[in-house]
Formats: sequence, structure tokens, C-alpha cells
Amino acid sequence: MTPTTAQIMTENTVSQTYRATYSPDDNKLRLYASLRLDEETYSLINKAGFRWAPKQELFVAPAWTPGREDVLLSLAGDIEDEDSTLFDRQEQRAGRFSDYSDRRAVESEQALAHVDSLASAVPLGQPILVGHHSERRARRHAQKIENGMKRAVMLFERAEYWEQRAQASLRHAKYKERPDVRYRRIKKSRRNYASPKSTLPGLKSI
Repeated sequence: MTPTTAQIMTENTVSQTYRATYSPDDNKLRLYASLRLDEETYSLINKAGFRWAPKQELFVAPAWTPGREDVLLSLAGDIEDEDSTLFDRQEQRAGRFSDYSDRRAVESEQALAHVDSLASAVPLGQPILVGHHSERRARRHAQKIENGMKRAVMLFERAEYWEQRAQASLRHAKYKERPDVRYRRIKKSRRNYASPKSTLPGLKSI
């Protein structure tokens, strides 16, 4: 007997588990799910402002709000402290960017080596002989050299870009760790907590 869609959804709901966390470092709420979300749950958290972070494999909201807290409590039951700090996450991000930079740098060197091998096949100062039977082949060869050089430069620029992103990520993490910045975040969070508690449709206010 083939299970119905309703039965499948029920089974997934039973086996689905959630873990919710809050990080005072960046004032963000995160939701970890053991399985792919059903349509109703996805719609609920999407409306609350949670977005999927593919690298971390979780849903994250840009800032704490009473409504978002209510959503996580309705799914996970409680909200834990986030295990990793902002600096840890930014270090991981910087590490990924550095990997991207290293790969592009290697590819740039390979492209440049290929250009050198093509150029070495042409005698130094050898012009293209217009009208000669070798003209077409010589122009194709010259075009390959030009395209290869463009690719090498493009890859080098990408390597520089990702290296800059890695450095910026670490600078951002260090900035967020500054006592004055942390103090301003705490003050903002306290103001949010002091405001009237909002709820989303379908959730009971506390």
C-alpha cells in the first residue's frame, strides 16, 4: 500500500527535531532542523524573517525580536546559547575565503604557464606574415595567447578579491569584539526586551 502525502508529512513531523539558539555576540537567533522543513513551517519562519544559511546549514534571523523568539519557542521549546562565538564564525568564513583565494591563485599561475608555453613556440620578434599561408594559424595562435593572458589576469584579480574578503571578515569580527561595540549591542537588546512583547498570528501571547 502506497503511503499518502498526509501520512508522509505526519511521519516527517514526528521525526523532525529542532534546536534554537541565541548569540549575544551578534544578537541573532538561529534554528537548526534535523530534516527538511515542511511547507507550513517554512512559511512560518520565512514570514518571521529567518533565512537559510547554506554554509552553516541553519536558518538565521538578522536580529532578535519578541516575535521571532516566540516562533523558535513554538518549534524548539526553548532557546539555548549559541556554542560558537561571532569570532569563531568569522574565522571560519575567512578560512573559506582564503581557500577560494588560494585556488584562484593556483589557477592563475597555471594559466600564465600555459601562455608562456604558447609564446615560447613563436620566435622572438617573429611578425605575422600577411598573405602567407601561415597567417591564419599565426593569428589563431596570437589569439590563444591573448585569451590566456586575460584569463590569468582575471583569476589573479579574483584571488586578490577573496583575500581582501578574508581580511575584512576578520576585521569585522575584531570590531564586534570591542567592549564599546558589545555594550551598544547589549543596550539595544535591553531596549527591545523592554518593549511590549509582540506575537505572530496563531501564537498565544505570554
